[in-house]
Amino acid sequence: MGEPGSPDVRLSQIAHFLSTPLVYSLFDMHPNDLGASGFVPPMEWSDWWGWAGEELHDQGASSPPEPWLSLLHNYDEKRLSQGLPLEKPLDASTGRPPLPTTLRNLVEEACLLAVPRDLGSQIYPRVSHRSQTPFSQNSSGLSHDLSPKSALPGMSPKKAHEIVRMSDFIGKVLQSSSTLRCVNYAVDVGAGQAYLSRMLRDTLGLHILALDFSDVQTQGAAKRDAPKGKRGSRPIGPESDSPGRHTTDHTTTEPPQEVNGTRGSLTYVTTKIDADTLLQSTHSWVQGEKRVTPAQAQEATGGQGPTPVLFVALHACGSLTPDILRAFAASRRAQLHGGDWTPQGAVVVGCCYNMLRPGDFPLSRALRSSGAASITLTPNHLQLAAQVPALWARTEETLRDAKLALRKVVWRALIQDVLDAERRSPSRDDPPTSPLGSPAQNADGRDTTTTTASAVPEGRGSKRLGRLNDAAYADWTTFARRVQGKLGLPDGRTPSRGDRALERRIAVFHVLRCIVGPVIESLILLDRAAWMEEELEASRIYLCYCLE
Repeated sequence: MGEPGSPDVRLSQIAHFLSTPLVYSLFDMHPNDLGASGFVPPMEWSDWWGWAGEELHDQGASSPPEPWLSLLHNYDEKRLSQGLPLEKPLDASTGRPPLPTTLRNLVEEACLLAVPRDLGSQIYPRVSHRSQTPFSQNSSGLSHDLSPKSALPGMSPKKAHEIVRMSDFIGKVLQSSSTLRCVNYAVDVGAGQAYLSRMLRDTLGLHILALDFSDVQTQGAAKRDAPKGKRGSRPIGPESDSPGRHTTDHTTTEPPQEVNGTRGSLTYVTTKIDADTLLQSTHSWVQGEKRVTPAQAQEATGGQGPTPVLFVALHACGSLTPDILRAFAASRRAQLHGGDWTPQGAVVVGCCYNMLRPGDFPLSRALRSSGAASITLTPNHLQLAAQVPALWARTEETLRDAKLALRKVVWRALIQDVLDAERRSPSRDDPPTSPLGSPAQNADGRDTTTTTASAVPEGRGSKRLGRLNDAAYADWTTFARRVQGKLGLPDGRTPSRGDRALERRIAVFHVLRCIVGPVIESLILLDRAAWMEEELEASRIYLCYCLE
């Protein structure tokens, strides 16, 4: 066992927390299970189950908040007391019922164990939250405008915000050391419509390889980049004409912005993406760039040595992040025997942990060899790992979105008996199955569109309701009618709202799970960082937040 605060100790502490009976029980079931009439709460819930179900009485002009809001307020208070960042804490309300001891303890421990999330904060190796990293320093030295107005058209405000933040952070990373200042080439892995690729080309003057598995995305990205009536392509190696591979290099109407005397370029490639194809595609591209722009390629290496390359990925879905890290480690090891290029760094924002391949957690020997090696992250854990309840109350809009997302979860759970009855009915055919299960679990301030449905099972063996739009949740009568129409229920079978105490309990249950979400993500992130340090041995690994 390592020193207190060391990575292996932190991993063990988090794994132990997730294995405690109360926390484990929160992820051993789904909110829909709580809506079934035969549900019996575990004994670990005895104190908070009664508290959450208490009826709230009006107290003059101000009414006590719902119990889940009291829970969220306590979470905000704990974060502030620990010096953790919080843009706007939830306002206190009179008559707020005190939290049971078990919940207060859970919230406090969850706040302590979750890695810091303020912009530029260093997660690994662990430092004081007040410490500055090379990536959190002022960006006044950057020569380009990184306001949202500089983002390309066609992006939503949320997407533009992410692109601007990511580009800004990459600019800081490239200025943080002499070994990174020489990087002129970057691979955008899972580029999609290549918004980030174009931003990096036009604001940092980088040569970009935009990789995506979807030819539709690649064609769309190239179409956005090409002026009307002017399109060209350039093969970048012997694989460029192989089936399933589309390689194009388009220029915009305006010439790419010159940054520090360097003019960037952009090459689009469609290919299946895993560790091996990432290495192969990068190698072919670098070889092609050396033939087309030999002077710039020579300048990037100082006339000798392999060409330094930066891997970047925004929303690296599921196992794409481990694949990028595998390619990075494999290429660095290969440099011991020489090579044309070398990965100099990686800036990766992962997402969709529920799509991880089974073998991609745990990765590190530090976690696999610890006393908590038996920790298993179920689909319930992974679905909630990206939750950031600290941002739910950031603005009135984000709080309103969080309330809507929570209402979707709760109301869907309340009709579990209706769906179970339909499933058991021999006289009715199953309705068409939706590819999406339960309503949104993403009450997440990082994404103000918190109503996206997630693929969590609707219930064990029940019929599937599928997706309902936001308007369906305006009030219970509207919701019940939409459910009746969607399932084809006869008159007189409209779902009733039933027990309001159960509503409050389901809401608290779900918010508790969301509060634990950042701890789950912390375990995944620290496991990856420890694994990369093991793989690269002498190399220095920094894990930082680049998006809030």
